[in-house]
Amino acid sequence: MLIKLFSKTKAYGICLYQMNENNIRILLCKSINSKKRWGFLKGCSLNRELPMITAQREFLEESGIITYIKDYEEYFEQRNEDKDIGIWLLNANKIPNFHKYFIQDDLKDYFLSMENSEAKFFEVDDLPKIKSKQKDLVKDIIRFLKNKRQYH
Repeated sequence: MLIKLFSKTKAYGICLYQMNENNIRILLCKSINSKKRWGFLKGCSLNRELPMITAQREFLEESGIITYIKDYEEYFEQRNEDKDIGIWLLNANKIPNFHKYFIQDDLKDYFLSMENSEAKFFEVDDLPKIKSKQKDLVKDIIRFLKNKRQYH
């Protein structure tokens, strides 16, 4: 009898957010393969790469934005049948020269990877359609950020 052993795919990324007393905004992307659904900038680990290193590398590859692991905040995960998604929160205030990457809410095209058609900030109370493998993740993150804002 042959037993097939496999490990489930895992992807890691970052939820870049902005918060003030009036609203909370998160950065989402739409891949070139996705017609209507959005999600976080993320990707799969290479070989034995540590999850935080994967998140840092993938975020840089997909947005051109350098992040520092020491600035990562809370971690959230959504387990799915074929791919688990793990996301760290990162306050946009921790990004040096943050505004050079954006025109209003949109990531400038020359920073956007060829994997994605768009990356932009959305207010958490007015989000686009979210990829099914990230819906619960987005809800958990929004709940956490809204609670965090109450205590600031």
